[in-house]
Amino acid sequence: MSDDTALVVRDEGPVRHLILDRPRKLNALDLDQHVRIKRAVEAATADQSVRVLVLSGEGRAFCAGDDLTAEPPEGEDPMAGRRVDLDLGAGPAFLLESAAVLRACPKPTVVLLHGHALGSGYDYSLSCDFRLATEDVNYGDPRIHRALWAAEGWSYKLPRLVNQSIVAPVAYLGETMDGPTAYARGLVHRVYPAGADLRLAAKPFFDELAGLDPRAYAQTKARMLASVDLDFAHALAFSP
Repeated sequence: MSDDTALVVRDEGPVRHLILDRPRKLNALDLDQHVRIKRAVEAATADQSVRVLVLSGEGRAFCAGDDLTAEPPEGEDPMAGRRVDLDLGAGPAFLLESAAVLRACPKPTVVLLHGHALGSGYDYSLSCDFRLATEDVNYGDPRIHRALWAAEGWSYKLPRLVNQSIVAPVAYLGETMDGPTAYARGLVHRVYPAGADLRLAAKPFFDELAGLDPRAYAQTKARMLASVDLDFAHALAFSP
């Protein structure tokens, strides 16, 4: 892809928007875009003026998943020498890293889901603190129907977000969800009317998050993630 305009970074006061801007491809992702996202999240984490990080997509979709037509990446491969060949390709392999950086971001992270929100876009969404969606979103990871497996991190995150009865149809059957279904299953926190401009409609929520104490939020988030990622005894030891 090698198009630096494919990811738009826009600040609205203390809210930083990372906007996938490849609408003709429904914001499908290749390695270059994964690298951009990782670097943008790292920059937002280091910038004290940023209080909230919002990930969204331009056009008719948040993200249709991996770009299966992508050309080989230009320049240095960030996974060179440390990628196991699982027929995944460099982009999906690097997604493990970039999604982990997003998940660990100490600031409030929000993803706006509309149109198609599938595959690697679905994985990024599970790394965010809050997921907001339109009623008519097509949300999930149907790649099992193409004999692909959950190798990009969401197989770890999904069962930590919802119970096993919900994991089964989403992971094993590749069922996708609309907004109300995802909300009922606990995967989406707020649902907006079909066609809503989520960046505008959710602005009051962004402002609410921006008003929270950054240090308290970061400490609370670190403890919540530790409680999820560690066993009970170690999680207790992590708390003050």
